[in-house]
Amino acid sequence: MKNYSIKFLLLIVALAQIPVFAQSDKLEVLFKDRQYFDLRDAVNKYSGKDTPEILFYRGVVANRFNEPEESIKFLQKYIERAGKDAANLVDAHEILADNYTKTYEYGKAADVYKLLLKRFKDKLDAAKTEDFKNVFGLWDALRNIPRQSVSFGGDSTIQGLRDKAKLLNVPIKINNQKMDFVFDTGANISTITSSTAAQLGLKIIESNVSVGSSTDKKVMSKLAFAPEIKLGSVNIRNAVFLVLDDKSLFFPQINYQINGIVGFPLIESFGKVSLTRDNQILIAAKSEKIKAEPNMCLEGLTPLVAATYKNRRMIFAFDTGAVTSDFYRAFYKADEAEIKRLSSTEKMKVGGAGGFTEITAYALKDLDLTVGGKTARFAKARVTTEPTNENSHYLYGNLGQDLINQFERMTLDFRAMQIIFE
Repeated sequence: MKNYSIKFLLLIVALAQIPVFAQSDKLEVLFKDRQYFDLRDAVNKYSGKDTPEILFYRGVVANRFNEPEESIKFLQKYIERAGKDAANLVDAHEILADNYTKTYEYGKAADVYKLLLKRFKDKLDAAKTEDFKNVFGLWDALRNIPRQSVSFGGDSTIQGLRDKAKLLNVPIKINNQKMDFVFDTGANISTITSSTAAQLGLKIIESNVSVGSSTDKKVMSKLAFAPEIKLGSVNIRNAVFLVLDDKSLFFPQINYQINGIVGFPLIESFGKVSLTRDNQILIAAKSEKIKAEPNMCLEGLTPLVAATYKNRRMIFAFDTGAVTSDFYRAFYKADEAEIKRLSSTEKMKVGGAGGFTEITAYALKDLDLTVGGKTARFAKARVTTEPTNENSHYLYGNLGQDLINQFERMTLDFRAMQIIFE
């Protein structure tokens, strides 16, 4: 009877664990497939005990939906409670480092990457090892730079202008010098050419950091920081820039030189920013966080947006610096038969810093896509059949200005994590 009771008790315990393991498996699939909106829904519905595994996924969700301080708390608890052979330890440390970059704690981010390279070297492949070494070098070089901060002297209405490449430029002021920089959410870090950095008197930080372009070609970069930048009534202190050779941001096909780029870390710090069809940038000095269903999240420093195509939710990168939207291989595979039936192939050039490459794409007419309850029509959508960069391996595409320009105004709310079209 005693043995029977013990076996019965063990059976109850085993049965009680089944839902937890099943839930963890489901969450892991969503995480690995980058289905962050579904992951958020599943984690929010979970009402059981916060096991180490659940703490990890809560940390992932907080990170992806721009709550880095909350993510740090969850991931630190996960790392403390998880066993030394836990499956997600490498991911947890990598996301923890990303949280530190989002809170401008560069030294802490570098320390985490150093730990990854030392403690988990046997779990990293060659590409990941090289990537971590490079990112460690980036943040370690910035270790002594004060944290970025922002203050508002009032609401700002800034008149931008389109350059010869149709990119939106905004006037900034550094060291009492005015210059137009490209306004680009797709730039993970703000960027400047070496000649412009010298002209503006920025402090150069020696580093040999390798950065990727839109074609995944690598370009070597130094670093710089500006003690203060003024954009309208906004003051940004201790902004960090990648410094590239002038030729890396020169496009000989159209004799076009980019001098600098206001990238995601600066744009996100505004909290809430609107872009109008007539190229105005509106930044509110005060913006309350609203409770609304997010349709935007982050993968590192890349904004992602949820859109609907034929009643199917898809995740796209979002890049205000891209003149046209691109639809990646995942989109092609999701509707392959119809795309082949309705369109023909053509050659397409893709590129950026580091050069251009030519690939094959389908030209699909009148593609309807719904974002935030608003439907946009792409008269001619370029659908690629092969990967073009890292994002194209798992996202459905990259949305750009040909989406934005269909509406009078677009608002990026980085507190509510929403893209709103009006």
